[in-house]
Amino acid sequence: MARLASGADQVEGLDEEFLFHLNRGAEMLARGEADGARVALERAQDLRPKDAKALGLLGQACYKLGRYADAADAWQRLVDDNPVEPSARVNLGLANLKAKRFKEAVKQLEIALDLKPDHKKAMGYLGLALLESGQARKARDWFRKAGSDQMVARCDEALAGEAQDEPATTPEPLPAPEPLPAPEPLHTLAPEAVLPARLPAAPGEGLAAWAASRVVGGSFAETFSVEGDTLTVNVRGEVLVRMDGLFASRGRLSQAGEMKRFRGRATDKPFGDGTARMTRVTGEGVLLFRTGGRRFTALDLSGDAGYFREEVVFGFEEPVVFENGRVPSQTADLNLVHLRGSGRFLIATATPPVAVDVSPDAPLRMPLAALVGWVGNLTPRVVPLVEGDESGPAAVELTGDGRVLADPAAAAGVSREE
Repeated sequence: MARLASGADQVEGLDEEFLFHLNRGAEMLARGEADGARVALERAQDLRPKDAKALGLLGQACYKLGRYADAADAWQRLVDDNPVEPSARVNLGLANLKAKRFKEAVKQLEIALDLKPDHKKAMGYLGLALLESGQARKARDWFRKAGSDQMVARCDEALAGEAQDEPATTPEPLPAPEPLPAPEPLHTLAPEAVLPARLPAAPGEGLAAWAASRVVGGSFAETFSVEGDTLTVNVRGEVLVRMDGLFASRGRLSQAGEMKRFRGRATDKPFGDGTARMTRVTGEGVLLFRTGGRRFTALDLSGDAGYFREEVVFGFEEPVVFENGRVPSQTADLNLVHLRGSGRFLIATATPPVAVDVSPDAPLRMPLAALVGWVGNLTPRVVPLVEGDESGPAAVELTGDGRVLADPAAAAGVSREE
């Protein structure tokens, strides 16, 4: 006769099923599989209706799918249980803004700013919500506080009765939602901010409207954002970034080549060569880069740490702590950058990175060029891709317990050039 499960057994089973769906949803979301993530996270949320991680990730999955009302519903439940969390309020306001619930968006963003008065993104989103609801004068005040001269000028035009000169189909792109807590260190890296491309001006529009539809580099956006073929780096204080592909800069900015760091101290070796050298940019302004066929992914450390192949790290915010390292080999050295702390950073790859698990009983080997980086307790070693073929392509072997990020196209030798 089958034994009935005890209460403790039922709770344990419920925990395991919940964590399975939560982790599965987080992993699928990190891979860009938003619909599958939504299904898994809805199941996790059914098992634990008030779990903050499940609700936060479910909101992100729905947002990625363009299901803004569903995203708002998930984040509303999160706000109900966490009423003083500013990021949750900002996400809820942004989802309502995208769902064209402008009154509710204004309400949530005003509360977020009451909780955190210096939240620049909340100021920008509130300005957009007010502008979309016809309150250009109030919107102007918030864009001015956010430091968005472009949007202040747009409000001035609206107030002067010139708004009809701008195409109605070219709203200011909205950045991705605020990163929310995730179940594992890798998943706290915020998903890439995917911004909609601007539409061209309609036939018959004047030159001013045509130019307005192609403006890039909104000053209240994220530090790193991509619009079409343009990467925008917003500088407010200090940002470290390579100069490869730079085609314009705006504002008062100063630049100085960065040196590699080892054991907390600067060395006499430059961090990169030529235009690929890491540069410390200081001041207030915007840098504009041609993407050149590269896939840029903006991530958030959120207190975690990771090791990355030096060549793929394109830039990072000043609060991020970095240190350079090297794994020597007779065939090819592996140059690494250790990033830790808090702040956003940017990686450049040929295709969107994927993640592969590594366990003590299952080491991982991949072509050196395919390695993006890793999180966890892993030990790297440079080896031949094919055992015994010392003259063949180099590979990296990683052993231990962690998760590796890889660039599949780089392994196949796909060029990053268009």
